[in-house]
Amino acid sequence: MLSIKTFFLTFIFLFISPLLTAGDLAIENAWIREAPPVSRVQAAYATLKNNNKNDIEVTSATSPAFKKIEFHTTTLENGLMRMQQQAAILITAKGEVKLEPEGMHMMLFDPSKPIRAGEKINIDFTFSNGTSTTFLFTVKKATTVNHHQHMNH
Repeated sequence: MLSIKTFFLTFIFLFISPLLTAGDLAIENAWIREAPPVSRVQAAYATLKNNNKNDIEVTSATSPAFKKIEFHTTTLENGLMRMQQQAAILITAKGEVKLEPEGMHMMLFDPSKPIRAGEKINIDFTFSNGTSTTFLFTVKKATTVNHHQHMNH
C-alpha cells in the first residue's frame, strides 16, 4: 500500500511535470488565418521559442475546432511553391521556429464550424516526451495578398 507521502509525491510529479515542459516552450503571435465559411482548410502561424537547454520536439497538434492538424513546410522548387508535410517541429535549445505564411506552418483541416476573425481557438501540442500543453490562437483576417492561400491544398 502506498504511503500518503508517496501518493502525494507521485500526484505532484504526474501533474506538475507536464507544466514544467510547457513552461520551456513559449509561443508568440499565435494566429489562424480567417477563411471563407465554405473552406475546409485553414492555416495557423506563431513563433515557438524554446527556453530550455535541451531541444524540444512537437510531434503533433490537435484542436476540438478542427478534425486534423498537420505540420507543413513550403519551399520554392523550379519556380513553383510546394508544400510538404512534416512529421514534427524541432525547436533547438534556446532557439525558435517561426510558423509563417509561405514557410513552415500548421494546416488545420475540416473546421467543426466556420471560424471568424476575433475568435480564440485552443490548439494542444504534444511533445516527444509524451507531455502536452495547450496554446491559444486568435483568428485574424489576412492583412496581405498571398497567392498561396492553402485553399486548394
